[in-house]
Amino acid sequence: MDQADRPLRILLVDDAPVNLAVCSRLLGRMGCVVDPATSGEYAVAMFRDGCPDTRYDLILLDMNMPGMNGMDTSRAIRKLESELPVEHPYHSKPIPILVLISYNPGDRFKEFRKAGINDFLYKPFQSEVVCKTLSKWIPVHA
Repeated sequence: MDQADRPLRILLVDDAPVNLAVCSRLLGRMGCVVDPATSGEYAVAMFRDGCPDTRYDLILLDMNMPGMNGMDTSRAIRKLESELPVEHPYHSKPIPILVLISYNPGDRFKEFRKAGINDFLYKPFQSEVVCKTLSKWIPVHA
């Protein structure tokens, strides 16, 4: 089955249940399959454990979480990608990681990029903005 024949699979990471619910509902209406994670540590484990079978199309990652924050989680996922066999799709085409953030990163932008973060989605969510941002990274099936 190729990308066009299946829904987008998104790993959604946020420690706030209400944010998980709102974003999951929005992504579900867009035709996406959402796997929720409530911490950075859990997200890294889900990514690692799913690498052989589950191919996530995108990761949406809250920046401010207790324990592993968004940058730490992104770094850990990028490290896992780099350790995958050369033939694994993530090795040649790393998964897009978008950070859910409530402020403009300003002068920290380079730090975010260095951590492996590709883009930002600003809270509160607006469905049009979410769709437009996701479409920059993957084809969105609405």
